[in-house]
Amino acid sequence: MVIKKTTIVTGCVAVLALFNGSPAHAQTAKAAEEPAVFLDVNVGLEGRPGSLATGSTFALFGETGSAATRMQPGNGGMLDLRVGVRALDRFGVAIAVSGSQTDAVGEATASIPSPVRFASPTIVTLETQGLKRRELSAHLQAVWFLPVSDKVNVSLFGGPSLVRLQQAIPLVSIASGAQTASVTAANESGVGLAGNVGFDISAPVGGHFGVGLVLRYVTGHVDLPSMAGVDVGGLQGGVGIRLNF
Repeated sequence: MVIKKTTIVTGCVAVLALFNGSPAHAQTAKAAEEPAVFLDVNVGLEGRPGSLATGSTFALFGETGSAATRMQPGNGGMLDLRVGVRALDRFGVAIAVSGSQTDAVGEATASIPSPVRFASPTIVTLETQGLKRRELSAHLQAVWFLPVSDKVNVSLFGGPSLVRLQQAIPLVSIASGAQTASVTAANESGVGLAGNVGFDISAPVGGHFGVGLVLRYVTGHVDLPSMAGVDVGGLQGGVGIRLNF
């Protein structure tokens, strides 16, 4: 009888322990499944885009003249903001918004026919400064978190991007009935699809706060009214703060 009572008591204790432990286990599992929200704010640079060139022709004095422009934008400053959700242990989704601006110097050359001598054009070279280029991009990202250590967090990301480009284009104007030219700037804009891939390295500082570095490569093209297939994006890098909730 003593053995049976001991067995029954032991079994009841085991059952109670099981029921008492189940809610704690369920709460722990539920807490582990709760998505973590992360917010990144970065400042940095965007690499120099490719040069842009235009060409046109015009009729003057019974001949055909031509004009060509070329500009090379420089490196631009960048501001980047990203918000995402860590849905699983190593997987998350995020959307980043970045903006950059740079200036360029435009060079223009015009071949203007002569009013008195056939096939003897005058070559005019012009220059205009302060041609602004702005890019505003939205990057949808699948994020893969790589465990490194308690002091370093690394993640890889990639996905599609939508890029809006605004570019000042130099325009050559030829005076009617004269061999003089002038250059002005016209703002053109367009939207195109691109892709982004990169990585982020961060280190916690305390609480929900951390610092980090992001390196991203964006590749795509945007069609403008005066030219098609303008390269956008390029290599982008920045440093900033990391917030996790």
